[in-house]
Amino acid sequence: MSNRPTPRAVLRTAVTPRWLGFAGLALIFIIGAVVLGRWQWERTQDIIQAEQAAQSAPRPVEEVSEPDGTLANELIGQPVFAEGNYEATGQVMVLHRSFNEQPGVWVVTPLRLTDGSLIAVLRGWLPEVSAPGAIAPDARVVVAGVVQPDEGFYLEAKPAPGTVVAISSVELRKLWGPKTRPGYVTLATQQPTLTPAPTPVPPTVVTDNVAFPIQNFFYAIQWLIFAAFAIVVYGRWLWRDAQEIGAEDDQIPTTVTPS
Repeated sequence: MSNRPTPRAVLRTAVTPRWLGFAGLALIFIIGAVVLGRWQWERTQDIIQAEQAAQSAPRPVEEVSEPDGTLANELIGQPVFAEGNYEATGQVMVLHRSFNEQPGVWVVTPLRLTDGSLIAVLRGWLPEVSAPGAIAPDARVVVAGVVQPDEGFYLEAKPAPGTVVAISSVELRKLWGPKTRPGYVTLATQQPTLTPAPTPVPPTVVTDNVAFPIQNFFYAIQWLIFAAFAIVVYGRWLWRDAQEIGAEDDQIPTTVTPS
């Protein structure tokens, strides 16, 4: 006698009132688990989109770069805006910076914010130190850009006054005073506009990724596992009951009709 139930025995078992009830309950559970799993997956996507939108929304630079502090890694690449007045006397030129394969300099000007602190603004690129556009506007401005971390190379270099080889708030603090905020802003737009002006340069560091909401993702997978488990349990117990019916069928004597 084989322990494997016949398809007929499985079908006979499945259409009994008891197993039809089990099938209904299992179907309701599976549908619910799939719906919840899909909801958790959509929730995962919503969280990612919300965090990306929050990260891409401009914030006041005062919230991102704090005086006497450090620039948090997760805030590098954060769009920011700031309002204040440029202090042209503190402007420095960053040497040996190319743009479109053309040699030149970066123009970095301190912006005095409303609280009295300073933030370095990379206003853009010029082909040479004395090129038109080097002079910063003396009017109050609102700038928008992307916050960038301090550059950490060539700090031992001693260039001529008014020039630097890297943008470091530690070194700029020696020139501008202790209220200099860490990092710098790569200028994207400025109001009011100034003509001529340095050519804007793209940010050197961009971090637009957000942490993946792993918890919600695992919740979505968990509900799908529950649905699969319900199918396996239902099939396993149906199989076992069908084995008993198949065994009973095997025990029924077969009537032989005399020839």
